[in-house]
Amino acid sequence: MKKFSSFTGIALLVLALMLVFSGSAFAAAKKPSTTAPAAASTGSVGIVDRSEILRNHPGLAKAQQQLTEIARKKENEAKAAADKETDTAKKAQAVQAKRMELAQEEQKLMAPIYRDCEQAVREVAVRKKLTLVLDKFVVLIGGEDITQDVIQQLAKKK
Repeated sequence: MKKFSSFTGIALLVLALMLVFSGSAFAAAKKPSTTAPAAASTGSVGIVDRSEILRNHPGLAKAQQQLTEIARKKENEAKAAADKETDTAKKAQAVQAKRMELAQEEQKLMAPIYRDCEQAVREVAVRKKLTLVLDKFVVLIGGEDITQDVIQQLAKKK
C-alpha cells in the first residue's frame, strides 16, 4: 500500500509540472537584468515573462481548482482499482493509467489558457510593431518588456 501514499505526491508533482511547461521552471533562477542603455536596445524586440503572464491569466485559478479536484478523483480511482488487484504489476499498471488520465485532463484544461496567453502576446507584438518576442529569461541585454501589456490584454478579453 506504500505506492498509494506516493500517488498523492505524484499527483501534486503533475500539477507542479504544469508550471514547468509554462516556463516557470526558470522563475526560480536569478532574473537577469533586462534594462540596457538606450543605444543597445532595439525597438523591434519584445521580451515577456511567460510565468508572470500565466500567473495573471484570469482563468488560471479556476483551472487549478479543477485540476486539484480531478487529481483527488483520479487518486481515489487509482486506489480503488489497485485494491481490486492482487498482482503488484497490475496494481502499478492501474496507478499509471490514472496518472496518464490526469495528465490528459491537465492538458485539456491548460491548452486554452496557453493559447490565450500566446494570442495576447501576438496581439501586443502586432500593436507595438515588434518583429521578435523572446522569454526574458534568455535575454541578457535589450528588448522592450511587454509583460504587463500582455497581462492587460488578457484582462480585456475576460
